[in-house]
Amino acid sequence: MNGGTYEKVTAALACNEATVSTPDILPVAANGRLIIKRPAIPLWLTAVSPALATVALGGVLLSTIYFTLLDWQWVAFLGGVLFAALLALASRASQAEWAISRRVAELTRVRDELSRETAAKMQAEAAAWLSINQLRLLSDAMTAMVAYIDAGQRIRFHNRMFREWLGLRSALVDGQLLCDVLGLGVYAEIEDKVARALAGEQVHYERTQTVGKTLPRDLKITYLPHFDANRKVMGFLALLEDAAVPTFSLEPLDDDAVRAGTEHRLAQNPLVVTDEGGQTLYLRSMTEQLTGWSDPQQRLRHALDSNEFRLYCQDIAAVFDDSVQQWGYEILIRLKEEEENLTPPGAFIPVAEQFNMTTDLDCWVVRNVLSWHGDHRRKSPAWTNSIYFINLFTSSIHDANFVEYVRKQLADNQVPPHVLCFEVSEQEAVSGHPAVAKFVGDLRRIGCRVSLGGFGGGKVSFDTLKHLPVDFLKIDGDLVRNVIEDPVSQAKIRAIARVSKVIGMKTIAQFAESDHVVNMLAQLQIDYAQGFAIGKPRSIDQVVVL
Repeated sequence: MNGGTYEKVTAALACNEATVSTPDILPVAANGRLIIKRPAIPLWLTAVSPALATVALGGVLLSTIYFTLLDWQWVAFLGGVLFAALLALASRASQAEWAISRRVAELTRVRDELSRETAAKMQAEAAAWLSINQLRLLSDAMTAMVAYIDAGQRIRFHNRMFREWLGLRSALVDGQLLCDVLGLGVYAEIEDKVARALAGEQVHYERTQTVGKTLPRDLKITYLPHFDANRKVMGFLALLEDAAVPTFSLEPLDDDAVRAGTEHRLAQNPLVVTDEGGQTLYLRSMTEQLTGWSDPQQRLRHALDSNEFRLYCQDIAAVFDDSVQQWGYEILIRLKEEEENLTPPGAFIPVAEQFNMTTDLDCWVVRNVLSWHGDHRRKSPAWTNSIYFINLFTSSIHDANFVEYVRKQLADNQVPPHVLCFEVSEQEAVSGHPAVAKFVGDLRRIGCRVSLGGFGGGKVSFDTLKHLPVDFLKIDGDLVRNVIEDPVSQAKIRAIARVSKVIGMKTIAQFAESDHVVNMLAQLQIDYAQGFAIGKPRSIDQVVVL
């Protein structure tokens, strides 16, 4: 570096300049320090450097042996050093080869898994696309207007007749709020009925309806609620048809009308209802498109008789008291189809409800849960008696023989009765029906436990519990979902927890979907929680309790 260059560098450092534009000096950073770039070592040189070092060492040792006039002591010493170097090189090469082979095996496994997952995803997407198109074709062929509204009151599906009635393009209907599509005036008139449908009630009514610039139409309207696996309302299906057209009547046609006009009506409209109600026909059509069942009643009966259902479960864990080791499981059900595919309950529960087979489903669940538990308890004496929570249909609650069936299954499988906890919905409890109180009392008398589901979803009242003593209160999922952001939900849950402890009941929070929610529930002194933050639904055969 010449004298002029040195002076420039010194001046740049003193003045804290960003760079010095001189071609024969090193670059200077913004803080005034010189940036020294070290030459990068080639990867191949790094790999072969141990071998080159060993060869060089071997050359030095051989030269030393030669210049010591082949003295045997020096030969032995230097030969040992050379042997140790070669051994170290071989060991390093062996380790490298083992590491490479392990990495290759891992990469191969990951590649195979990715290929399988990609193929499964493509297959699922193709099946979903086919099902959606089949459903679209079916609904567009119907003369009734069909729309699906989710829990947020957004229209997620509609058919051609519904769209033409509104006089709107599909883009202005799909995903839009119901009140925006119908208009605030029309929505205000049906808001109470929409709320009833989202509460899980089937709604039937007639009204003269005018939307936008359309002509008034006398409509028969039906809202069918849609439930998930935990009997939570996910939305509802709206069926609208002209009141003057008998095609989709919810009542069967009389025999004379059927005989007189069957052939003519079938020629004019293949979807006409003859000897079955419109709701039944619609259910058959939807079920056939979604599941491939041409006769859903016969298919479901065959599945029950052939034991084709599968038990699933979701963990319920203690969140307030870490010392509590007792675990529980919410029992779920799936239907096995071809190629190990599983049909979710949303596809077959409406069929069971339509054809009065819900109590048969409940009996199947009780029988198989107790059989599964009894088998594992006999095989392992250390098997823990967990609690299995079973949601019951209304038909089972009002079935006079159901409790006796449970008692007999407990005796046959030699299972203690306290492992079963039957869930009764808050709606059933507040109905005040004497059969509900008798049902709860009979279950407790044989040693089973009872939980009250959806507690706190509406007006919180503990007066019902005076005449309906239960062991667990399952807090409504909407309260739990909003517990982080909503102080009102926090206050409700805290009050429920305090009163429950006073009256000797345990609390279970549903839909605990994150660790933040679980931590908040622990602060509010909730006993147990259930949700994806605790565990996702899985086959009951994957449960290992010791």
